[in-house]
Amino acid sequence: MPLWFLPVNLALLGAVWGSFIAALCSRWPNGESISTGRSRCGECASNIAAYDLIPIISFVLLKGKCRACGEKIGAMPLIVEVVAIIVGTFPILFLPPIQAIGAAVFGWLLLPLVILDWRHFWLPDRLIILLAIAGPLAGLLLNPALTWFDRGLGMVAGFATLEAIRIGFKRWRGYEGMGAGDPKLFGALGIWVGWQALPIILLGASAIGLCLILVTRTTLKQSRNLLPFGSYLCGAAYLFATLA
Repeated sequence: MPLWFLPVNLALLGAVWGSFIAALCSRWPNGESISTGRSRCGECASNIAAYDLIPIISFVLLKGKCRACGEKIGAMPLIVEVVAIIVGTFPILFLPPIQAIGAAVFGWLLLPLVILDWRHFWLPDRLIILLAIAGPLAGLLLNPALTWFDRGLGMVAGFATLEAIRIGFKRWRGYEGMGAGDPKLFGALGIWVGWQALPIILLGASAIGLCLILVTRTTLKQSRNLLPFGSYLCGAAYLFATLA
């Protein structure tokens, strides 16, 4: 296999997947279907032609504007496409080719969960189920030495740990301190990485959250009452899968 083959193909797949995820994360929270209907300009409602939907290239050529009305369409699709390319190619720097492919798939499945939780505090069950189903399949590429027992225990332990924290906090304080999607997500992550990695991922997610809080409060002078902990879990899990 030529040296360029894997990174180029992962970059192309990442760009295409990023384009799809950008549309998914834009439409789904508004109750719009991703499987039916054509892409439209949010300003003039004109249908966007297929040649204007080429990842990154179309955005650059059109300077981020609608061809029909000239209004800006926002940089979100471009950002998601670039991030998806980075997520797909970053593991090549640290992992053998087969494991790098597994890490890329893992990161791509986590990406829509990160975006939806960050923007809407929403972790859809269908995406978590997809992540869980892919665990025993693509997860074998990422870590073939991980046993089925480790994966199964990771699922149970991941869900039970955060669910116990969620229920305990609610009984103690009288209100929800954690969304119901976080324990499900942690259980799905356990299928991919096994029970052994869960404490490290939980610690990493907490560290990511703490760092972001410090940055927003000191630099941006902002604070959030709600925190997208699912996004932090996804980020920590991807970094562990790639770097550990």
